Amino acid sequence: MTVTILDAAQQVFEQYGARRANVEDVARTAGVSRSTLYRAYPNKEVLLEAVLLRQFDDFLTELDRVAADLPPREAVVECFTRGLALTREIPLLARLAESEPDVVSAAGAASQSTLVLGSAGRVAATLRRSGATMPDDELHTVAELMLRVSWTYLLNPRGGLDVTDESAVRDYARRYLAPLVY
Repeated sequence: MTVTILDAAQQVFEQYGARRANVEDVARTAGVSRSTLYRAYPNKEVLLEAVLLRQFDDFLTELDRVAADLPPREAVVECFTRGLALTREIPLLARLAESEPDVVSAAGAASQSTLVLGSAGRVAATLRRSGATMPDDELHTVAELMLRVSWTYLLNPRGGLDVTDESAVRDYARRYLAPLVY
């Protein structure tokens, strides 16, 4: 039931955006009553956070796949490059980042710590599998830093780095992020 609700919520959030989406649309799309939906997710913000956490888990799974069989510094470069591309390719992330970054920021304010801090261990494990030899605490700190940089570019893609230019993103990661890992 939860998967059905999350699938429906993702569809509704992608279609209408986070602000315009409502719980009634999600319940109708999921084929459940509003009371059933509210028992699982007490409000729209909790529902959006659950959808974003699921999307982020899929996002990290994809980056883990990208990093497979790459040395640690190259894994950083390729994962950062692929990660920024994914923020434009995943429909919900693309829509929210483009038209409602404040919603992602607000939803993320509560969950950003969970997303970043909770995922830093996963990113560190990916880098360790790629051959990183630095101490665990340093690797975890570097993973957290990379996630925070990535989160910043998700929320505000405009700036000195053209996040749509794969070559520029790759050069940026090679110059500034990859040297942090050994």
